[in-house]
Amino acid sequence: MRGTVGWTGKALLVVLLCVAYQYLVYSVVVHGHAGPVHLVLILLPLLALAWWIVTRSRNKPFWLSVFAAAGAAIVLLYHQDSLGMATISGIPHAAVYSFLLWYFGRTLVCGREPLITRFSSSVHGPLPPAMVRYTRKVTIAWCIFFAAQLIVSALLFAFAPLDTWSLFINLLNLPLLAVMFVGPLVYRRLRYPDFPRTSVGQAIQAFAKDASVSGSAKVH
Repeated sequence: MRGTVGWTGKALLVVLLCVAYQYLVYSVVVHGHAGPVHLVLILLPLLALAWWIVTRSRNKPFWLSVFAAAGAAIVLLYHQDSLGMATISGIPHAAVYSFLLWYFGRTLVCGREPLITRFSSSVHGPLPPAMVRYTRKVTIAWCIFFAAQLIVSALLFAFAPLDTWSLFINLLNLPLLAVMFVGPLVYRRLRYPDFPRTSVGQAIQAFAKDASVSGSAKVH
């Protein structure tokens, strides 16, 4: 019980920090209050992703080169007008969701265990066939969500006003993610009431454990 409360408190703190962070990024893009500190804040998700991949990669020189090239491109964009700053703010969103699409999607390849199935098995042990099929569908749904984020962001950036695009990738990002996260948990409780429940804290713990210690999380 104490562990669950601890995870819930940490999750709430992370959510509050993310909300404040994303509002700041939105303000920078829409109002043009750019500066070195804001640039660092905008790049924090990308830097975190780079650290996660490089520390787990078997091909560190390749990934270091990729992120070095990305850093050089960002520096060039930073010295452009507001469109350059807007583009920089979109890079972390695109990079994170592209990575998550790969991270989830690769487990749907024939012969592999879908990621949500693996999460659920780590919490509840071996799953009945119905839950195996359901957790595979949830993994597919997450992949669709990640792909939709990338597609809608690209369309809004190309055809919508800048503030509308920034509203989507910054202010609406966390609420949409929360709905996608909680929705399957609620549906499972209604559709499979006899199956043991999974709390939000348990789901977060399963993801964190898989991301940190699973050998299959290695990046080639």
